[in-house]
Amino acid sequence: MSDSQRKALVAMLLAAFFVQTWLVYADQTGHATPPLSALASRGQELWHDHNCQSCHQVFGFGGFLGPDLTNATHSLTDARLDLILTEGSGLMPAFHLGQNDRAALAQFLVEVDRTGVGQPRMQPAVPTAELLDHLVKTVAERGGTLTDVEATGLSVMRKEKCVACHLPNLSSPLRAPDLTLALEKNGRDKVLRVLAEGVPGTSMPRFGFSAAHRDGVVAMLGWLGKHKEQAARVFEVTKPDGASIWSIPWFEYE
Repeated sequence: MSDSQRKALVAMLLAAFFVQTWLVYADQTGHATPPLSALASRGQELWHDHNCQSCHQVFGFGGFLGPDLTNATHSLTDARLDLILTEGSGLMPAFHLGQNDRAALAQFLVEVDRTGVGQPRMQPAVPTAELLDHLVKTVAERGGTLTDVEATGLSVMRKEKCVACHLPNLSSPLRAPDLTLALEKNGRDKVLRVLAEGVPGTSMPRFGFSAAHRDGVVAMLGWLGKHKEQAARVFEVTKPDGASIWSIPWFEYE
């Protein structure tokens, strides 16, 4: 490489460095982030007091023993979060937090979740809950209207964010069972038992569903089983090789 080529390369590297530096410090995302509420601020204090960052990351900072919690509230139900903060889960110890402390930590995670995405990751171009609604609408347009019991099950599944973990195409980030095959593989009695008791030692919590809600979810699982081929096509975008996108903000931490 000649001297002129080396000088040109150094000049290009310096230019790239200065452009990147300007982009980072000119970014306005952090300035637009609203301050934490009083309750969330209390939750942030508890986060540090209990040394949560030694195991969990938020905005890319922290340990690697536990999952990143920047967007935890996207997939955790209120009941599951409450259970984890009380009894722990897996390697996470039981902190036995009181109701007020649990509410504060939950609010902290909710407000953190609103600020962006914590790590680069594959995610569907359309939220999974909207994909489920689209599937139901598509089938209904062809005369496959839900029964009242199935509609109850759909409502429960929406509220508890079931499709955040269980996807009809085996691409669940938590490797949770395929919803379209759940009833066929496990049978009604086992599914009812799981809905009532959860699965100890796993991420499947004990929701405490009423009998009517359990029956509704089972009916909806049966409906999904009947339309599993359509479900697989609708949820195709959540596969790693499907129409997914990388989502990460340019400079996500303050």
